[in-house]
Amino acid sequence: MKIKELPMDQKTTITLLLTSIEEKETRNSSPYCTLTLTDGIDTIIARLWNTKKENVKVQEKTLISAEIYKKMYNESVSYEVYQYGPAADTENINDYIVHAPYDSQKMFDRILDRLDKGVKEPTALSEFTKQILFDNYDKILSWSAASKIHHNCRGGWLYHTFRMVESAYYLRCVYQVDAELLICGTILHDIGKLKELDTDNLGTAEYTIPGALFGHSTLGIEMIDKAYESWKKEIHKDLPEERVMLLKHMIASHHGKLEYGAITVPSIPEAMILHELDMIDSRIYQFEQVRKDLEPGSMSDKIFGLDTRVYRPL
Repeated sequence: MKIKELPMDQKTTITLLLTSIEEKETRNSSPYCTLTLTDGIDTIIARLWNTKKENVKVQEKTLISAEIYKKMYNESVSYEVYQYGPAADTENINDYIVHAPYDSQKMFDRILDRLDKGVKEPTALSEFTKQILFDNYDKILSWSAASKIHHNCRGGWLYHTFRMVESAYYLRCVYQVDAELLICGTILHDIGKLKELDTDNLGTAEYTIPGALFGHSTLGIEMIDKAYESWKKEIHKDLPEERVMLLKHMIASHHGKLEYGAITVPSIPEAMILHELDMIDSRIYQFEQVRKDLEPGSMSDKIFGLDTRVYRPL
């Protein structure tokens, strides 16, 4: 059984992957826990009432068998946990891991293909970008793009980058821009997340200490600087400093505004396009995740990160 098949207003036992437990309090200071649970496709947050985290009888990042009660509350679906315990030994945890919807290797290859076909007269910047991708190949195939909010799943970093590169590939034909800089900047805009986040085999990400202290834009620029120093010593191909400077500017400004966490604001059109593509893809992902849990003709509560309620048409 999958989460979407849970019937309303009755208790149903289902096997799910418990990714996290968070302790909270009611208005009356009574403890309860929220369990983040997934079936490998959908993810829900279910409440376990009158329980402290230290008393929960199962461990995070394990499969559990739980009695779930699904109901409507304030026009939204909510979930409660009743009886629960470890899942049967016959269950395979790999069947319950949330993945990006496309194969990681195919997305990686597609990004390289878009770079090759999208640039009529490539400079060393394209080869430099590919070198960084292959230097971080193992992480790129599996890394999450976030701990929460958007693309927070196994392969999420690659999925987010892949969709943005697809958009950049077409927009290079709409606007008079440096296609190579646009595509390379889009590919590497979140490269610092490979150091900002630590992603486990389940696709669950947590912030590293450098990630919490500096953020992925600063870490990404440091990665570019380090790669450029190696390039100059080992490759001996002409890659002007200005090309690398513009690439770093795109990373530094991809959040668009200082209040959004940008180091600086976009000063070239390629950087502005990158920022807008980043906003589009992160928000569309959130719309997709919320809408799939809504009944047709219903509307969600206000969604953090979107600052609006989401409606699913009939």
